[in-house]
Amino acid sequence: MSDQPPEKKRVTPANLILAAGIVAAIQLVALSISNLNDPVYADIVNSTGYSFNPGGSSPAGSTFNAFLLVGFAFALTLGLVWLLRRKMVTSFKVIIFGSVAFSAFILTLVTADVFAIDYLPASLEIPFAFGVPALLVVLIGYIIFIKNRAWLSTLVLAFVGAQVGSFFALTLPTWTALALPIAFSIYDIYAVFRGPLKALVGTEPGVALVGMSIRAGEFTLGLGDIVFYTLLPCFALFQFGVVQSLYVIVAINAGMVITLFQLSKRRLLPGLPIPMLFGILVIGASYLV
Repeated sequence: MSDQPPEKKRVTPANLILAAGIVAAIQLVALSISNLNDPVYADIVNSTGYSFNPGGSSPAGSTFNAFLLVGFAFALTLGLVWLLRRKMVTSFKVIIFGSVAFSAFILTLVTADVFAIDYLPASLEIPFAFGVPALLVVLIGYIIFIKNRAWLSTLVLAFVGAQVGSFFALTLPTWTALALPIAFSIYDIYAVFRGPLKALVGTEPGVALVGMSIRAGEFTLGLGDIVFYTLLPCFALFQFGVVQSLYVIVAINAGMVITLFQLSKRRLLPGLPIPMLFGILVIGASYLV
């Protein structure tokens, strides 16, 4: 979960504004997806329960849920590092493809189906609902196994990240949705500076970043960063409304710009702590108003 340029970048106001604009566009797409899918996800939660809730919905249980997901991410990253260090590049790519493609297909199936029902003739619903996620999976496979074109990778993975962030915001218990960015921010600091993420990027950066990052102008952002950059605005949208969600977007992107500015001095920095701190503070203030 980090801003991962292959080398130190020349940080300029123009580069920072461009990066913030790209992320803001992704966040607005996530808000649109959330607005589109909210009735479906609400029905799913009402009928089957929250998407991830083993510890319950209390603050303590939600903290447990968040750190359980962190533990899973830690174990997965260790496994990926192990594969790359043994030059098992194909196995590495298969795991990345499988995880990203599965999430992309399921979530895009929901989004495409709702869109088709709302805006397309009934005869086009099934072809559109299954055709769009299938095309997305094909593009993910192309990016990972054939040619990693930066512009295509950014478009596809940004869309996937926006959908994952929206899904978490709409289907996690309230406390878990708030605890998760905090827990992953803590993990992000460890993973980037001392943990497996630093080892993963350092082993084979040309392979490790494929399928797990996007380009925001001169900067590289992890797919996990995009998930959390979109989760909090989508959460704010349905807790407080459009205006508060826009405040959260401004806060997160201000934190991201501060983080990116530090890349003139460092090659690798955690992308979550400052943006998530700013976003959580705005959400916390919204509860007090």
